[in-house]
Amino acid sequence: MHMLKKKPGQNSPNNLTPQQKKFIKNMVDSASPEQLILLLYNGCLQWLSMAKKELDKNKTERIPNWTNFSHQMKMSVSIIEHLQDSLNHDVNKDFAEQLFNLYEYLKSNLMKANIGKDSEKIDFSMKIISDLKNGWQEGINKLNGKTSADAGGNA
Repeated sequence: MHMLKKKPGQNSPNNLTPQQKKFIKNMVDSASPEQLILLLYNGCLQWLSMAKKELDKNKTERIPNWTNFSHQMKMSVSIIEHLQDSLNHDVNKDFAEQLFNLYEYLKSNLMKANIGKDSEKIDFSMKIISDLKNGWQEGINKLNGKTSADAGGNA
């Protein structure tokens, strides 16, 4: 999703052009279940990145407007909730429970970051989500018989 360039004045994915929306819809519709998880991780990281920028901007404003920041934080938490809902407890119950608990921790941490306007908590969550995304990408590569070098080293 990083390939989409924002036009000046755009502050959220709600302002995408019809062509960008169609591209995203096609990408989601044609993605495998494994790729959809990657898209969720990428989306969450993108929302958190926008929230960090909004947080920095608001800290310099004379009269800050926290609406965008709160919305971006809420969207990232919603994605984590969706990731929780997608866990399959029938395949590996212990692993699914551990991941569920990690997602709970991330949600709690991000809610605290939203309330406290805490950039460090956002950074910490982004690191964990990035590590999860990279691990998931590595798993997909192994499933498809690719090595990190085959995948261009981009996890």
